[in-house]
Amino acid sequence: MVTAAKIERPKSLTDMAVERIRASIVEGALGLGGQISEAALALQLGISKTPVREALLRLKADGLVDIHPQRGTYVFSVGGDDVVQICRFREILEAAALGEALAADRKGLIAALEENLRTMKEAHRAGEARALPELDAEFHGIIMQRSNNAYLRDAYRLIEHKIHALRWRLPVNSEQIEHCQANHAIIVKQIREGKLGQAQTILKRHIRDTQVAYLEAGGVTPT
Repeated sequence: MVTAAKIERPKSLTDMAVERIRASIVEGALGLGGQISEAALALQLGISKTPVREALLRLKADGLVDIHPQRGTYVFSVGGDDVVQICRFREILEAAALGEALAADRKGLIAALEENLRTMKEAHRAGEARALPELDAEFHGIIMQRSNNAYLRDAYRLIEHKIHALRWRLPVNSEQIEHCQANHAIIVKQIREGKLGQAQTILKRHIRDTQVAYLEAGGVTPT
């Protein structure tokens, strides 16, 4: 018996608008705190304002957009205190997720993280600067997704796109990129050796290092 292949449903205009606008925010084409014009986006994307408006509502739920009635729609902005709180939240969630991921499937977790390390190393050697923030996000995403805890993943979604936007705003020649790869490698080594406590400690320290880099890149300081 021949089974017909499942036909993939095409993405809606709203879905495509969400992806394009999110990328523009994360990668810096739309600056933090800047006002967003629905009409300009609709013209740029070649679609009507309705899917753009719906996309912006979704991005508001992701924390990337602030919508103020009668005032307008703006890209999210972060001050020093925001960066500190986001990174502290990351420490709590990612350390917990690492413990659960290690307990759920140690071999699978190690294999996925090691593959990410290899790919990131190759991208860095090849000078593929654009790939590095994506691979950094993938490393941390692997830990979250493999935790098998839907509540942890839902909590992480509150900040993951903001974190990614901060990553993209680091200078291409930032020392944090080198430190990132080194820290990732040490974390994987500790996981491989079954040293969960040490791996969690290094992961938290790594996130605090990125906090400093984000604050310096944004020229902001906590109060």
